[in-house]
Amino acid sequence: MKKKHVLILFGTSLILASCGADSEADIVGDVEAQQFRAHYQNDVPAPPSIRDQNKQRVPRYTALQSYAEEAGHYISDTATLLEEIAPFFDQPNVQSADVDTTLSKIKNIRDKSSEFIDLNRPEPFDSMHHVHISTLMELDALERILKDIKDPVHHLQVTNARVYYENAILSHKLMEREFLSVTEDFGIH
Repeated sequence: MKKKHVLILFGTSLILASCGADSEADIVGDVEAQQFRAHYQNDVPAPPSIRDQNKQRVPRYTALQSYAEEAGHYISDTATLLEEIAPFFDQPNVQSADVDTTLSKIKNIRDKSSEFIDLNRPEPFDSMHHVHISTLMELDALERILKDIKDPVHHLQVTNARVYYENAILSHKLMEREFLSVTEDFGIH
């Protein structure tokens, strides 16, 4: 007798539980109906279209692209100018004319950098900009040392200037790495 009561109780609870549950098809139908009503009653704004999203992305990408092109040219040009300064430090006897030639090359780098800094910089290139500033600071220090060199040029003065030159080279290489990191992250080639 107890088995009958348990079976009846179990069957009844099963029937009652299944009456309250909707099938998956009913649930999907209810959701679709709600979305249909909301769409036509303008209760919920429509999500942005892919076309609108792309219109917003294109100007940002082109700004990144154009800045990256300018930065690439700048980095290449300044690397060449920095390499042209290297023979100054390898000369056995440095003359004041050599110092003047080196100072004119540093001035060329400063001129290019002032043009480059004036460009509108996108946010992803901020890290590169900070390293660029440190490169310019090293070049300023190098320029000050070279301007202080008097005739006859002593080799310790050149050795002292070489430290700032090497720091500028290291900083420039770090700037190049930052540039490559950003262009790789955004797929700019």
